[in-house]
Amino acid sequence: MKQEIKDFKRLELFKHYNSRSNPFIILTTKVDITNLYYLGKKNKAMYATIGYCLNKVANEIDEFKYRFEDNKIYKYDVLKPNFTEMYDDHTIGFFTCNNQDNYDDFLDEYHIIHDKFMRTHESYANEDQGEVWFSCIPWFNISSLIPPFDNSMTIPQFIWDKFIMENDHVYINLMIMVHHGFCDGYHISLFLNKFNELINNIKKDD
Repeated sequence: MKQEIKDFKRLELFKHYNSRSNPFIILTTKVDITNLYYLGKKNKAMYATIGYCLNKVANEIDEFKYRFEDNKIYKYDVLKPNFTEMYDDHTIGFFTCNNQDNYDDFLDEYHIIHDKFMRTHESYANEDQGEVWFSCIPWFNISSLIPPFDNSMTIPQFIWDKFIMENDHVYINLMIMVHHGFCDGYHISLFLNKFNELINNIKKDD
């Protein structure tokens, strides 16, 4: 579900940034995901676990829910995670899961959808902007990254890289892409603080 925002308080800022050839903030930052890593490892679902937690935080921040569609600004009630995945022949596709409050419920659904995706090669790249896009580059580390983007698609994107093991901690370099008409550095810091808080609250025996 989405609703049109007719009195958007950042309208002039949105017009200012959206008129540019690249209206997005694209940055890469290092994040300590130690507890999250061990939770994903325990459940043999690393990609799903990281995506679940990122999507959970995105749903807590209004600025990540705004979209520009048909020359109107909308706010989505709930954002769904969309994953990029590689097939056995090294081509890629996309699939979307429903947002789930419960982690175990999400994993159950993720495995069902992922297994069908890998078996049928049915890619779910659709026109639904009520999503957050996730991808992973597990083969090497990145210091910065600019993904393909389309000015008409104001969907936040997250991409992370190969795990970095340092002194009993696990890190990733996390690329964050958001439309500058909707988000500033403040909102990204709010996202990162909430993401760190979520990770820190994961019990090591979860």
